[in-house]
Amino acid sequence: MKQWGAGVPWHVLERVPAGQEEMPALLRGLVTFGQRRHAWLRLEEKLGWATTTPLFAHAVSCLFEMLTDLDERRLIQVLDFLARRGHGACRTSAGVHSMTFTVFTNGGRHVLPLVASPAAGVRTGAAWVLRTIRCADPAALDALRRQAAVEDDTAALTSQLLAVGRLSRLPSRADPAETAETSAWLRPWLEHQDAQVRLAAAQGILSAGDPGVPGDAAGTGLAVASALAATGGGRLPDVPWWPRGYDPVKPLTHLLAPHPQEAAALVETLAGHTGVNLRRAAVATAGARLRYWRDPGAELWETVAAGIDDEAVAGEALDVFARGGAAAAPYADRLVRYVERSGDSSRSHSVGVAVRGLVGMGDDRAAGWYGERCGDHFVRVDSVPERWAPKLLPGFRTALAAGSEDRGGPEILRILAQWGPAAAPAAPELAAMLDTPAARPAAEVLGRIGQAAGPGVARAVAGVLAGLAGAYTERSGYRWQGSQTAAWAHWRVTGDPERALRVCGAAVRAGHGRPVLRYLADLGPLAAPYADAVRPLLTCPGEWSRVGAAHAWWRITGDAAPALAALLPELAPLVRHSVTPLVVQTVRVLGAIGRPAVAALPVLHQVTVSPRRYGGDILRDEELCRAAREAIAAIGWCAD
Repeated sequence: MKQWGAGVPWHVLERVPAGQEEMPALLRGLVTFGQRRHAWLRLEEKLGWATTTPLFAHAVSCLFEMLTDLDERRLIQVLDFLARRGHGACRTSAGVHSMTFTVFTNGGRHVLPLVASPAAGVRTGAAWVLRTIRCADPAALDALRRQAAVEDDTAALTSQLLAVGRLSRLPSRADPAETAETSAWLRPWLEHQDAQVRLAAAQGILSAGDPGVPGDAAGTGLAVASALAATGGGRLPDVPWWPRGYDPVKPLTHLLAPHPQEAAALVETLAGHTGVNLRRAAVATAGARLRYWRDPGAELWETVAAGIDDEAVAGEALDVFARGGAAAAPYADRLVRYVERSGDSSRSHSVGVAVRGLVGMGDDRAAGWYGERCGDHFVRVDSVPERWAPKLLPGFRTALAAGSEDRGGPEILRILAQWGPAAAPAAPELAAMLDTPAARPAAEVLGRIGQAAGPGVARAVAGVLAGLAGAYTERSGYRWQGSQTAAWAHWRVTGDPERALRVCGAAVRAGHGRPVLRYLADLGPLAAPYADAVRPLLTCPGEWSRVGAAHAWWRITGDAAPALAALLPELAPLVRHSVTPLVVQTVRVLGAIGRPAVAALPVLHQVTVSPRRYGGDILRDEELCRAAREAIAAIGWCAD
């Protein structure tokens, strides 16, 4: 190796998984005159994007150690490669990602000296790698700041500012004083003549969570608006913005959302701009701001509503309204007009999104349109108002009679299950589906309908449900996976609990969790003989099973303390303003428990009064608020 002037030890080049004989030769080729270009092209092709393989991890480890021995062109190429792969490889250290994660996170020390390289391309790449591997070494942040202060290349400066913004918000640097210091350091770059530099500085300031200065709360938003206007709002250069270079607006809108005045300043500046991308940025920012905060935001909704009439940005506006919920209801007329003037474009994506928004608002004018499009993936909604049942059921029944495999069948069954007794007119069609592949969801709907299905239907389905409850598959001999559903539905329709208790009780004794627990909860005190099998599930690993067990335990025994011990920890995501279907279900179970769940009241009350939305989604936040208010009413809120 010495004769080639590389100085790379053999033990470095040979440290690759056995059987990959080509790799050492390719690594040697990177530092061998006349072989560099071919060696790199072949090495890049061989490694690809399979970042979880041992071969990749070992090869990358060698590349980090060889950085100082590469020529300038190869060095820029390798840094580009490491930055792109490091972006995904450093997201988690779990499982198969462990080896590559360790290699990348330990590679910062090899990149750090390159921050002050004489070559601008190398300085750009070095800052990019430090950003993507989330280098936690304090020396990295200091080196980037020193170089940025004297940097004369705009691409390198942009990369350095992006890296400073990213590294300053690592968990190890969560100190508010340090965050404020970083924001203050970045702020002068908002006045830089290059738009990309201004965007990079703004992104760092917004990420730090300290965008404003006294007397100029909207300054950062105006700086972003100015920079976007200068770039036209289009795609930024791949280096060093990747992967955000494809759409610079999206990450900035999310960063602006927590800062109302900055977001409003950008929206006001760009809403009427002649550039399509900039008007789209205004609508996207308004939508992100509305999803983050609960205040009415009338001027922002007006911006989004105006976008519906702007063909170039209508798609962005419709996406906001699609999840606008009750908050967007004052603007339902705009959506109705949009659907009406679309004419025969009944299956177009944009019309479907508009209909979805109207359904989310609960606007009765959308009932017929939803019925025509039910089953289209872009019209899928969380729920449909029960009062629409008389209008939608004729079409739903026709579709079910035609076969559940037709488009809309699964969606129709889901909606009917939500309606419960209101779906009773469809019971004959559901009964006919019990000998089809859709037997389980059909049985679920019949169970939700219960005795409202009528004595005739009950007689017709009792035998079929009883058979399904005890059915075994011909091939495996195992009980059919819907046997618990069929047994529960049999009880709900006929009123005879014996079969449901036997089948569901056997399932819970076998250690089954969800969904049998909700059937036992429905059975309540009737399931008392199986309470001993439910109790251990209160501490089982699965969170859904724990919540289901808590609900079943309370309904069966009336003993609240063990149930609350399992339920209250599941409210933890609310502290982060996060919400999941499990959290909403937990809130509903707490409401069902009532007064004994008084310990949950402070958290539930905070949900209802918070100015910030939960989960970053209007519909999800509204659902959580409804559940929290109902739970508070059931528990009994005491103001003192």
